[in-house]
Amino acid sequence: MIKKILVPSFIISIISCSDKAPAVNNSDNLDAAPQMVYDTVAIDSFGPGATSEAVMAKINAVAIKKEQDSLAAIAKAEKEKLDKENAKKELEKDKEKSSDLKSGAEKASKPEEAQQKAP
Repeated sequence: MIKKILVPSFIISIISCSDKAPAVNNSDNLDAAPQMVYDTVAIDSFGPGATSEAVMAKINAVAIKKEQDSLAAIAKAEKEKLDKENAKKELEKDKEKSSDLKSGAEKASKPEEAQQKAP
């Protein structure tokens, strides 16, 4: 029973595979291939359509200005960050000084209270 199924399926597969013609690289196949179309054109630096020195100078000036602006913004942000850190440090120093003054005032008032209680 298996031979009845396998033999015909094997024969059919051989026949179906042999129907394909082998691919040959000949001029007919190359002519049928689609032509490549490029959307860019090479421009000679001295040819028509090339960018002039004046235009390049303007482009470079704009790029340099943008770079300087971004560097200035970064420097400003860094300065603000340092100012905030310095302000926090000063507040902490002020708090320490005020707490030291309070503790010093308390210590100074305690001996007076002890002297008042002693007589």
